[in-house]
Amino acid sequence: MKIIKILLILFCTLFYSKLVLAEENGTREQAEQLLERSIALFNIDKNRALDLFTTGNGGTIINDLYIFCFAPDYTITAHPKVIGLNIYENGPKDLDGNNLAERMANEAKPGVTSEVQYKLRKYNTESEEEFLKTTLYTKIQDQVCGVGYYN
Repeated sequence: MKIIKILLILFCTLFYSKLVLAEENGTREQAEQLLERSIALFNIDKNRALDLFTTGNGGTIINDLYIFCFAPDYTITAHPKVIGLNIYENGPKDLDGNNLAERMANEAKPGVTSEVQYKLRKYNTESEEEFLKTTLYTKIQDQVCGVGYYN
């Protein structure tokens, strides 16, 4: 009986570990939900929302998903690692080689979720390897905000 309990505990531990590893990368559905949450928080209190997005408090970071925002001058106003950086100059490019920030700023519309794909390294690792990423974004007041997930 004791062996069966030990085996059951071992099995459950291994099963749980696989679930945790499987959920390390956020999904499209989680990104959509996080973007919806960002809109609601932003419309309640813009400054508090930007603070929550940066600190990750209030459930604004899920697995490797996070909310980011940038102002009309392309300055990042919310991000878990980078604030105040101008992403227009030397920022990432979309898969067609276009300036990602400029594309997002031009296409973002209030109440409409747009998406763009590009390659980017994972911010929560030390690796320089780039991965395909899809970002869902929208315009909220004067900001462009988005949530990206790795494909």
